[in-house]
Amino acid sequence: MRKEFLYIMVLIACVAGVIWGIVGLLNNNYSVQEAKKNDAIEEIYANKTAVTTASEEKKVSPNSNFALKKYYDECSHFDYEEAELPTELVNLTKQEVEDYYADWEVEKFTEDDLVLSKEINGYCDQHFLIRLDEENVNVYQMGTLGELKEYKKTDISRDYLPEEDIESLEEGITVFGEGKLSSALEDFE
Repeated sequence: MRKEFLYIMVLIACVAGVIWGIVGLLNNNYSVQEAKKNDAIEEIYANKTAVTTASEEKKVSPNSNFALKKYYDECSHFDYEEAELPTELVNLTKQEVEDYYADWEVEKFTEDDLVLSKEINGYCDQHFLIRLDEENVNVYQMGTLGELKEYKKTDISRDYLPEEDIESLEEGITVFGEGKLSSALEDFE
């Protein structure tokens, strides 16, 4: 009886092994076929080119916000100026705006906003030099190329200034921005 039981167990183990092997082969064969199918689909899509059937390019709306952004490379300052949208830009595409403003870069282009930017070689117009001339304190503005041009003559007389202020003003005091300029001039009044 033991031998019969042992034969039955060996037979069951063999049958189970054969079934296990067949299932494994079928599963592996299915995976290989699925991989080949996926590769074939990817190849089909890789060889196709997209065809646009309908598209609407974005255009500048008459109600768009418009701004010019200037970057000055000598002083590393930005000047951001909002302006009224020029009528000649209405209904233009981004490419048409770039062609129209060839010296400018389109930084932002949506139906609601248009921002053009440009790098300028030089200084912005917010650099001032306060200097004591013969009798009075005067203000000079630095031009784009660094040249000084008279900006404002003051009534601040040399006669009423302390000696240390006179020395500083003879060398010249540089300030950035009209707010700081006004504040600095008030210190000498």
